[in-house]
Amino acid sequence: MTYFLVNENFPAEFCARLAPYGTCLPVPPFAALDFPVCAHPDMLAVNVGGALFVYAEHTELRELLEKHGIPFRTVSHKAGKLYPADVGLNLFTVGKLLFANEKYTSREVIDFAKEQGFTLVNVRQGYAKCSVMPVDGAIVTADAGICKAARAHGIETLLITPRYVDIEKYDTGFIGGASGTLCEGKVCVFGDLYSHPYGEKICAFARAHGTTVENLGSGALFDYGGFVRVNT
Repeated sequence: MTYFLVNENFPAEFCARLAPYGTCLPVPPFAALDFPVCAHPDMLAVNVGGALFVYAEHTELRELLEKHGIPFRTVSHKAGKLYPADVGLNLFTVGKLLFANEKYTSREVIDFAKEQGFTLVNVRQGYAKCSVMPVDGAIVTADAGICKAARAHGIETLLITPRYVDIEKYDTGFIGGASGTLCEGKVCVFGDLYSHPYGEKICAFARAHGTTVENLGSGALFDYGGFVRVNT
């Protein structure tokens, strides 16, 4: 069974559109983090090599996962409201490469990844997962540092302009926080991709990598913190 760990404020119509691919589980906010990212899935959990990691101190999320029979591992990393204390689980993988700011990422996750044969690619951007929209072995990002590192490791990367993604409280959100992988060969965005000035280029890049993009809504893209897909 497939679950999507989503923001508790994720629109009901978005959940309905995800229903053919899996079941949405709203994630309880984590008081250790600041608003609004305290409810962002890409700040609260990460799937590495089929293993789901969450904060040991996030009791409500652990209880939710246990209730639904979703296996997980915990990290002892102490989360905080200010950067970089909030990015312990903010990383992403492409193939057997793991991209993260090593200094601020949970040691348990990095050690596990290395045991599973992943190679760590250290990047300056602490919000690594937030910054990236995965496209079947390739990525889309507005972060020049991640782009440079990915290309150096043979990953095709589309570098887009920053901004043009809405979010509560902050000036701009991230493309990774406004998108998610539905299944192999299909990603979705939270809004209308063509509202973004790089919308057509992103769609063309995705098609070139055998991936289609589904708009979950209309209007500007909105950063809900992506979602975390879990298969049980």
